[in-house]
Amino acid sequence: MMAWRNKQPEWIARLDSAVSEVFEMMLARDCLPAERSGSISPCISARILFSGAICGECVLFASESVAQVTANALLGQTSAPGDPMTVDAIGELCNMIAGGWKSKLGSDEAGCAISPPSVSIHNSGIEVSSECGFQRFYSFEGNVFGVHMNF
Repeated sequence: MMAWRNKQPEWIARLDSAVSEVFEMMLARDCLPAERSGSISPCISARILFSGAICGECVLFASESVAQVTANALLGQTSAPGDPMTVDAIGELCNMIAGGWKSKLGSDEAGCAISPPSVSIHNSGIEVSSECGFQRFYSFEGNVFGVHMNF
C-alpha cells in the first residue's frame, strides 16, 4: 500500500497521540516520543494485523525488563520475571495502541479490522523493515520501547 506515504506524517502524529493517551489513561504515566535506543534485546513483541480498508501491522517491542515495568504499571501489581501476565500485558498494550490509532483514522480508512494480538519472545532483537512503514520509539520514566507500523 503506497497511499500511506502521503499520509505518513499524519499517521505518525496519530500514533504518537494514541500511545500518549493509552499511557495516560491506562497506566497513569506520561509517555513521549524518544530517540532510538540501540538494540532492544532480548525482547518481547506483540503484533496486531490490520485488514480491510488498510492492510498492515502494528508491532510493539520492548526488552523483558521494560515489558515487566509496563505490566506492573498496567496491572497495578508487581510481577516476577517470566510471569505470563507480562506477556499478556504487552499484547494488551499493543491492542490498545493499535485500536487508538485506528480510532483516529478518517471514515474511509476506519473500515479496517484488527486482529487479536500475537505475542512472541525473542532471544535477540527483532528486525523490522521500515521500507513500507515507519518505526517510532517512546519513553516513559526512562523505559524505552518501540512501535513499528507496516503497510
